[in-house]
Amino acid sequence: MVASVVDVGPPADWVKINVQQTKDCFEVYALIPGLLREEVRVQSDPAGRLVITGVPEQPENPWGITAFKKVVSFPAKIDHVHTSAVVMLHGRLLIRVPFEQ
Repeated sequence: MVASVVDVGPPADWVKINVQQTKDCFEVYALIPGLLREEVRVQSDPAGRLVITGVPEQPENPWGITAFKKVVSFPAKIDHVHTSAVVMLHGRLLIRVPFEQ
């Protein structure tokens, strides 16, 4: 297993996360449909954890989009300073997490 993903708080099964390891980083692919870039926050720490949170502007919505917090734990130390995240079209989130040098 490349990484473990756990929900903090109520489960958010509608958020899908896949992690792959490349030669120089972990790549985290997340599906967060219905959320805008301003509604998503990504934080990382040198201990090897990535925290992804989402809070919709309209918590009462007919699509079932709820606030969530997911913690991704990696088996190696990461370079939290150079971690980058991009929210793309259709609720796709790509996060590159480099290994610690």
